[in-house]
Amino acid sequence: MPTCRSACPYDCPEGCSLLVETDGAAVTAITGDPANPYTDGWVCAKLRNLPSALRSPHRILTPLRRTGPKGSGQFVPISWTQAVEEIAGRWKELIAQYGPETILPYSYAGTMGAVHRNCGEGFFRALGASELTRTLCSSGKSAGWQSVMGDSCDLSPWDVEHSDLILLWSSNLPATRAHLVPIVRRAKARGAQVILIDVYETPSAALADRSILVRPGSDGALALSMLQVLQAEGLTDEAYLSAHTTGWDALKATLERWTPEQTQAVTGLAPETVRALARAYGAAQAPCIVLGSGFSRSGNGGEATRAIAALPAAVGAWAKRGGGTYGVCSSPSLVDKSLVKLPHLARPETQTVNINQLGPALAGEGVRTPIHSLYVYHANPAAVTSDQNAVLRGLGREDLFTVVHERYMTDTARYADLILPAPYMVETEDLYTPYGYRQIQYVKPVTDPPGEVKGNWQVFSLLARAMGLDDPHFGRSVGELCREMVERSRWLTGEQKAQVLAGEPVVLETPFPLPVETEDGKIHLADPAPITWYPPHGGPEALRLVCAPAVHTLNSSFNEVPALEQARGPMTLRMNADDAARRGLAHGDVALCVNELGRVRFTVALDRAVVPGTVVAEGVYPGRDTVNALTHARLSDLGAATTLNDNTVEVFPLTL
Repeated sequence: MPTCRSACPYDCPEGCSLLVETDGAAVTAITGDPANPYTDGWVCAKLRNLPSALRSPHRILTPLRRTGPKGSGQFVPISWTQAVEEIAGRWKELIAQYGPETILPYSYAGTMGAVHRNCGEGFFRALGASELTRTLCSSGKSAGWQSVMGDSCDLSPWDVEHSDLILLWSSNLPATRAHLVPIVRRAKARGAQVILIDVYETPSAALADRSILVRPGSDGALALSMLQVLQAEGLTDEAYLSAHTTGWDALKATLERWTPEQTQAVTGLAPETVRALARAYGAAQAPCIVLGSGFSRSGNGGEATRAIAALPAAVGAWAKRGGGTYGVCSSPSLVDKSLVKLPHLARPETQTVNINQLGPALAGEGVRTPIHSLYVYHANPAAVTSDQNAVLRGLGREDLFTVVHERYMTDTARYADLILPAPYMVETEDLYTPYGYRQIQYVKPVTDPPGEVKGNWQVFSLLARAMGLDDPHFGRSVGELCREMVERSRWLTGEQKAQVLAGEPVVLETPFPLPVETEDGKIHLADPAPITWYPPHGGPEALRLVCAPAVHTLNSSFNEVPALEQARGPMTLRMNADDAARRGLAHGDVALCVNELGRVRFTVALDRAVVPGTVVAEGVYPGRDTVNALTHARLSDLGAATTLNDNTVEVFPLTL
């Protein structure tokens, strides 16, 4: 059978290089490409099961027009000519009445391809539509890191093997960084100690020598408490701090507020537990923090990132191979995506809508120009966006003209006025630069798209012509755009550029020591003010909800694959056993989780340890009344990010 190279397009740091087998027409199998030294020929079950989705009878293969009530899923096929004419006609009418800001694009990371993910930004800027602030995931973490480390990148995954102490901090490796697992095991075989820091025992606990469970929203307090112990017990590297940081004296002056005794009520950790952790960190030769993102999805997430980012500087870890952090920004921008984003067309006065606040925006809150049209591509806001009920109310507006570019009937697609058929990655051409390490790969279609399926760039080119946008940019091909981005890259040698354009996965070396990419070349510990901590939303006695990743699916992606849905099982709510007992709940019971936003049924799970006062929901399921019916649209302290892990709930036995 013919085998072609491809790459995983999904929102995952691993960026797997793939080998795709076909029978000459359809994809029959997807395996890993051993040419990528990190992913090394192994791919997750999600990708291995993707061929069933490619040939599913439920795929959308032609444009569809709604015939029934919004949300009913009732549609009839139409032609592309009809679809484009209808979109352009409606948009022109709306622009004439309200101005172009009445159109709102909505996209995130359903595909990570440099062209198809980003090309819509250029189109909608040319149109003058409202700008979408895309801070759905970890921008609070990124903003906190930026304030301390600037544009610096942290370790590559293979550097972790040289660490002698590895803190898996809010990082569920089997769900989010599966290829790091063998690297951590090799580090352990060389004598490294591994400690899990999280709110519950994730599958990463199987790798750890011990687990430290902290209360949600207290990670920054724990990091500051560790800094206090390091400083008080003479475990800081004062020479490194003097040479490579600014603001240490100002931060040090605040640390007496953060003794383990003073933070015990916040973190839930005994003072000796914190002291032992800090001493182990200070004594390690090359400590590494593998830093996930869940902890940062809180109102204090940016400040918590600043506190954690200060730890490697305090002990001089960056000067030691394998020391520092992994998981913050391991992949620089290998290619300049402004070629398709067209930032020069952005108007400072244009209305902006935060992606996390779609529900309020559709209700007219916080917008100057009311939103009368929504264009959704490679995203599923009805499922993944906070305050699900508000989003569904907005999508249900009869005066909202909604277009959804999608592969199958998602929760969002059911509310569309028009659905446009979208491809899977093996049917497209694109350029991939994963965010978990320094790698780049150019791929061509392995098979032709079925039916009348078209990719994002094709659709936006059609809409540009229909809307009278005569910029020759929209007449270019995807291949041209990919080649120009590769040729422009300052990170790649001429030989590497040729390898990329030949379809090979190219992995770049990691420099040591890693350069500090700030204006002054220093790590900033008190800019603009010393790092601090403040409480998350809700009181100390509140039951806190944490939204965690699932192993078998990725956000709402792969919900269309029956085998993965079955392996994932029902929506579960992981609880602390004592919290469950006080509420009369046992393992396997059906419970009702409620707050002022919504009410959601879960099956109670008590098979993993959970810190007291916390409930954990894994995965994003299809349908109404799922976990995001309980998450607020509030934004984080830094980065205007989601705070989906900063919500309080109560749980009751379900009485029928």
